[in-house]
Amino acid sequence: MFGRLFGRRKRMPEGEPSDESIRSAGPGDVVVITGFSPTYEDAYFLIESAGRYSGPSGFWHELIGVDGDRRAAIEWSEDDGLFITVTDQGSARGIESVGLTYDELVRMDREHSLDNGFVHDGDRFEYRNSYEAHSLTGDGGEGDGFYIWEFAGGGGEKLMSVVKSEGTPFEVYSPVVVAPEIVSVYKK
Repeated sequence: MFGRLFGRRKRMPEGEPSDESIRSAGPGDVVVITGFSPTYEDAYFLIESAGRYSGPSGFWHELIGVDGDRRAAIEWSEDDGLFITVTDQGSARGIESVGLTYDELVRMDREHSLDNGFVHDGDRFEYRNSYEAHSLTGDGGEGDGFYIWEFAGGGGEKLMSVVKSEGTPFEVYSPVVVAPEIVSVYKK
């Protein structure tokens, strides 16, 4: 904390990035995202775990990392080029906090219509998709399942995801899209 107050910057991991792409990152590596910290400094996420998921539209990867007291999920997929989002894991909210109800989510899932959506903090979030997804085990088999509703607002600049796993409450997250060019990986 004092280092930030007095302008001392974080030390860069030793060595050169081994791969400019997040594709090579795993536990023990450091993922650096340029200008991503709340103070617009670089964020240095020490990766604690890695997972892989599947849904009807394909596969994606998740890295759980920490930067100080901040825990984040860094997700990436390669459907139409490399797509990366970062989600603050301490930011989960309930569906009521964004103006949604269980019945509305069920209706949107049933209708599967891009005309559906909701307004939160003055922004309209439009329904994009809803589906069941599964974690993948080390041998490629399906692990635990969960359900996701995806929304986009602000002309596609803002994202919101509602996640529901069995036995847990609905969780609402606001992933942030990051350009692959600002992500570097330092191997352990």
